[in-house]
Amino acid sequence: MTSYRLAATEPSTAADGFALFRAGYVRAARAKPLLPPLTPEHEARLFARVRSTFEHGGVAAWRGGSLVGYMVAGPSFQMRGLTTSLVPEYGHAVAADEDAALYGALYAATAERLVREGVHLHLIGQFAAERATAAQLVDLGFGAVVAERLRDLSDVATADATANGRDALDERIHRMPRDASWERLAPLAAEHAAYYRQSPLFLVKDDALETAAADLEEHRRAGDALFAYVTDGEPRAYLVVGPCHGTSEGRLLAHTNTAQVRSAYAVPAVRRGGIGAALLQRAVAWAREAGFERMFVEHETANLEGGPFWRRHFSPFLLFSMRYVGRTP
Repeated sequence: MTSYRLAATEPSTAADGFALFRAGYVRAARAKPLLPPLTPEHEARLFARVRSTFEHGGVAAWRGGSLVGYMVAGPSFQMRGLTTSLVPEYGHAVAADEDAALYGALYAATAERLVREGVHLHLIGQFAAERATAAQLVDLGFGAVVAERLRDLSDVATADATANGRDALDERIHRMPRDASWERLAPLAAEHAAYYRQSPLFLVKDDALETAAADLEEHRRAGDALFAYVTDGEPRAYLVVGPCHGTSEGRLLAHTNTAQVRSAYAVPAVRRGGIGAALLQRAVAWAREAGFERMFVEHETANLEGGPFWRRHFSPFLLFSMRYVGRTP
């Protein structure tokens, strides 16, 4: 194939970029039919996201007069104590007939600018169905960090139910009333936040009791549903479910009638006893009754306790990878 030319992205070519991204979305939807269909309204929302990346500015690959690929890293922010930038799932695309190695050239140009600007932690989101892209990112030094997953609203498999049976579990699962405080769950939510500090996650979250209580109150006021597993009068596990707003995660699902598992945790003593599946079943039933079309969850791939559960009950549609670039002299 003839060589391509790299140049800065221009807002005037955002439609060309969206055509590349749209083709990737269509391929992903074939592999994952649970992805929201490209209705005119949803397509317009996605185009607005691609257009915003082109306005921010990145690198484009041209072959002749045709755009064959682009990559745009978003504004920097702080993560793990480092200046970080994310190439979002809609911030890059390569034409289907191009070698995935084109990502190498696009990322090299992107990374050079980021490091020059003091950005040393690089994140990128990509469709799980794009295996060649995933392999290329591994070759470029990226490793998995977060997965976004979907499931339909069919009943949850109960193979992991305890010997006492599902009925006994269900009797201990209660939906917290919306007209009363959820502060009772604050110690459990604070323990959940502290859990992320453990190896191999090493994520520092605010685990103050006051912060946990405030987060729960925010969920309650937003109209989310909280299901708690209570034994001996104490909550030992919980799951919060509500609409997916598509802000910091699930960006491709905004305004698509998708429910989201917004938080979930079980103390070590009650894990692997079917409680997670029972809580998820209550959340699925709630989502069905509320008229949602699918359910979404995001989780860290290094979550050794929660990861296997989410993999069992959901399937991936987006993967996020991370690369640290050391400071150069």
